[in-house]
Amino acid sequence: MLAVDQTQFNSENNRKEDALVIKSLGHPIRLKILTMLDRQKCNVKNIWECLGMEQSVVSQHLAVLRHRGIIHGRRDGVETIYTIVNPLAQKIIDAVTQK
Repeated sequence: MLAVDQTQFNSENNRKEDALVIKSLGHPIRLKILTMLDRQKCNVKNIWECLGMEQSVVSQHLAVLRHRGIIHGRRDGVETIYTIVNPLAQKIIDAVTQK
């Protein structure tokens, strides 16, 4: 049998954070948003127009993703441009989109 490096399992805080990221990605709308952001930086209007959803619905999902540190919004004049900043979320999106 192979020896297991216990240090990778003992980092409880990292596992909790990873679980929160994975849980946040567990909604189809959030996955769609992240798939869009994986292809290009977008503002809220681009996202809700492409998804055919109301602005308020998209904004609520963006808030969850921002709160979890999955995306970051950068102000550009009157717009906020969103990008994926969480490495785990990026890996998951890459796997889902089979990059």
